[in-house]
Amino acid sequence: MPLPFAPPPKDSSLYQQLESTTLNTLTADQLDTIRAKTFSQGTEGNEDEYRRLLLLGLAADKLSTSGPIPATASVVTISYDDNQYYTIFTPSAGEVYQVISLFAFTATGFTGGNISILDNVSSNRCHIADVSSSGGDVFDQGWGGPVYIDENVSLQFYPSGTLSSTAAVNTYLIRVR
Repeated sequence: MPLPFAPPPKDSSLYQQLESTTLNTLTADQLDTIRAKTFSQGTEGNEDEYRRLLLLGLAADKLSTSGPIPATASVVTISYDDNQYYTIFTPSAGEVYQVISLFAFTATGFTGGNISILDNVSSNRCHIADVSSSGGDVFDQGWGGPVYIDENVSLQFYPSGTLSSTAAVNTYLIRVR
């Protein structure tokens, strides 16, 4: 049944853009792209398009109103050297990720470091975890609640010591919006 008082589905910009896409192949990124276009089109008929976008996102299991978006978890790995901040991850505009875990690989000369959140707008930094030379999982969700990052916030790593080989940090993230 079509939405009450909505233009017919054949006239929907959303459905026209996705006419050859099945629910199984629809991605959260495609929905983001369509949403951005819809928001910039003005106000006529957009309320119906917003409803369709929500319904399609929920039906395709690519949008969540209560938690992580399925099939969006990933492990991000960066290489690092000595004594400077390295950005591990910054989400794209409109995206929000939850930081699940961080794991630092040791390297010769690595003595420790810290994980922080950088506010990209104010340049303020918040220290969230320490890393020891023994490596291992350095982030525990039990310390006070989940950590979420968006386009305005970067997850960063600062190694200490004098490294004689490049090392890496693995970060497990999942998208929640």
